[in-house]
Amino acid sequence: MEFIQYDQAGKIVKRCICEFNQLKHSPLGQKVRVTLNDETQYIGFWNIFLRPDAKIAEINKYDLDEGTNELRSGNRVVTFMPINRIFQLEVILYSNPRWGVAPTNKFTFSKSARRDFKSDFFKDWPVKFLNR
Repeated sequence: MEFIQYDQAGKIVKRCICEFNQLKHSPLGQKVRVTLNDETQYIGFWNIFLRPDAKIAEINKYDLDEGTNELRSGNRVVTFMPINRIFQLEVILYSNPRWGVAPTNKFTFSKSARRDFKSDFFKDWPVKFLNR
């Protein structure tokens, strides 16, 4: 299996050829694009911890109105797939809406989830305050 991990802007952070039991960190809760041996692709959020003996992978999508980013219901669309048929697993780091990213079922990149402290207004605030 080919494993590719992207940051929020789409830059590749990690890329390797490995087996599931060789992954050091589970992509739990993160946006994934799974490509099977027959080139079928599934996009959603990874929903299982990786165990060495796991046989089935589970990803889910939100019941979401993509135009307004509003949930239609609390229901999810769940897709199950055999792990031994996964050819490629792509993951976007910090892509869960809990990290402040807009909810979407699309595999899209956005700006970085981390703040740029060089442009932070409060960066030199103690110095500004003391020089009054």
